[in-house]
Amino acid sequence: MDANITVMFSIKKTNNNVSSYLFDDKILGWAAKENSKKRFKSNQDLWTLQSTYNWANKMIKQNRENKDINSKTLIEHFFKLTGIKKTKILFSLNHGWKYSSNSNSLKIKSYWNSSLNLGACADWFVGPRLEAGWISANDLYKKIIK
Repeated sequence: MDANITVMFSIKKTNNNVSSYLFDDKILGWAAKENSKKRFKSNQDLWTLQSTYNWANKMIKQNRENKDINSKTLIEHFFKLTGIKKTKILFSLNHGWKYSSNSNSLKIKSYWNSSLNLGACADWFVGPRLEAGWISANDLYKKIIK
């Protein structure tokens, strides 16, 4: 399992209309502008940053003690990589997951024990992305209805 460190932060409203970025960077892997989802209105730009697995794997053990440093690192990389003018951070929140993602899928998509009527499915059976959970659940469903 791989770790992930995520930072959510807000800045003064900008004219940037990009909804997300996928980076080719050793530290910052991805960023999403939460305002682009149009679930709510805000007078600030709200961003979610996710680290790369490799960087988080190295930093996760000390993330609780180093939240400010790790947040600052991810935010600095965000401004550098996007070209968005660095402004005052109005709010930030850091959270780390030691076991956030399975980068190497298992040999099975789900588990079903028919004698116990017990099954298990999860994203980590299949892979590191959200849709992996759906694939695993669908596989389990097919096993159950046989």
